[in-house]
Amino acid sequence: MHRLASLLRSSPLRPPGRAAADLRYGLERTLHDGAVTEISALTLELGVISAATTDEDVRKRLADAQHHVTSILEALREVGSVIYPPVLATTGLGPGLHAVAEGRGLRLRLDLPGTELGAEARSRTGLLIADHLQTLRPGSVVRVRVRGRRLVRVRITDRQPGGGLPRERRAVLRCG
Repeated sequence: MHRLASLLRSSPLRPPGRAAADLRYGLERTLHDGAVTEISALTLELGVISAATTDEDVRKRLADAQHHVTSILEALREVGSVIYPPVLATTGLGPGLHAVAEGRGLRLRLDLPGTELGAEARSRTGLLIADHLQTLRPGSVVRVRVRGRRLVRVRITDRQPGGGLPRERRAVLRCG
């Protein structure tokens, strides 16, 4: 009976394909290297102009504009991190997923393989897990287990705040 109840709460996750992972990484890099970099430069330029003016009204308007541009910059960074969390590419699977979970207010426990996954497996597995973490409410408790190298098996168990039964999600990724 317990096994049946577990099966009823379990559902498969749909892992991103290689092309989708590459596309998402490319989109995040384009967004970061293009719009985010340009807006960062604009924020600095507004600060330089503000420092050079003696007119208090102009200085206040520039500060307001700078604040608005900074808000836009943060929104673009959030969009980029949902497309492809940059921490997955820069820090590795474990630290990257912990950073994603921390940003979402989740309590995460990882059980990763003893050996590092290859680039494709790390990217696709990271996206699969990060995408699921994005669906959870803050305060959720999440356990993630990853096994394999070329045939990667992922099991995610989460319990959202307010009780209820834990949910289990599984996926298998074939990686080259």
